[in-house]
Amino acid sequence: MQIGLRTIKTALGAVIAMVIAYEFHLSYWATAGIVTILSVQNTTKYSFRLAGSRIVSAALAFLIATLSFRFLGFNPWAYGIFLLIFIPLAMRLQLQEGIVDSAVLVTHFLLQRSYSWHWISNELALLLIGVGVALVFNLFMPSLQSQIKGFQRLTEDDLTNILKNMQAQFTGEETSADSWTRLGHLLNTIRTGREWSNRQQDNQLFIENDFYRSYFEMRRNQYEMLRQMQTNLDLINLPLAQSEHVEVLLEKAAATVAKPNAAKHLVKTVVKIQSDFDGQPLPTTREEFENRAHLYLFLLDFETLLTLKADFYEKVTWVR
Repeated sequence: MQIGLRTIKTALGAVIAMVIAYEFHLSYWATAGIVTILSVQNTTKYSFRLAGSRIVSAALAFLIATLSFRFLGFNPWAYGIFLLIFIPLAMRLQLQEGIVDSAVLVTHFLLQRSYSWHWISNELALLLIGVGVALVFNLFMPSLQSQIKGFQRLTEDDLTNILKNMQAQFTGEETSADSWTRLGHLLNTIRTGREWSNRQQDNQLFIENDFYRSYFEMRRNQYEMLRQMQTNLDLINLPLAQSEHVEVLLEKAAATVAKPNAAKHLVKTVVKIQSDFDGQPLPTTREEFENRAHLYLFLLDFETLLTLKADFYEKVTWVR
């Protein structure tokens, strides 16, 4: 049985919240621990948003409960009417995270048959202690950078192998099957890497570095270009004069996938190959025309693929 960090924080936080509430001589002091259990989350920023939601939700619940108990008395029917009004209103105001703990706190009014300021302040104190302890514990989040870098390396490995396979396909040494398999793996890796980078970003309260989230977004756009390139490559079934130049370019691109500033000169080379099309004799057969058209589309997407990377490293601060 493996005990995770969140479990440890939840257990320890609940104990500390209950001890604090007990030392302040609050009634129903164990409720502070329950609030802490409900408030410990996976990301720091979400924890702070959740804390605000719980406090506003509790204020709304106390107001509705006070009116319900005032006009209907302290009985289960009045509590039911309170829930019928409070839950839909909280959902509409997007305060659903605070419904459970607010409903629990209101039961104390019912049990004590009082909504005096003493009991309102008691419940607010329980809430603030539980939420506060959870916030303190949620400040301690492990860095996910090593995992994110792992997905970055996997992404670059897939990109390298796909480009190498495209090069081999031009020479007839490989088929497209391996590239399509790797494209599927690449998409899954990019999605997972982006999810982890989003979690890492949500754990940074005072340091804003959007490198990895932007990085995986750039690779996601490159994936679309690779998919279109592979589609056009599969439709080329004749040797063409430009193929040799494209093979060399694919080899260079594969060798520089992980290098931040190696795309600009490759973009220029792609543009030069495209301009060479204008100086070539016109196709003599329909098949040659179609093959040259697919190669031209392949180069357009290749240029975009390289430009995406070049633009990315010009705009962001590179994280080593």
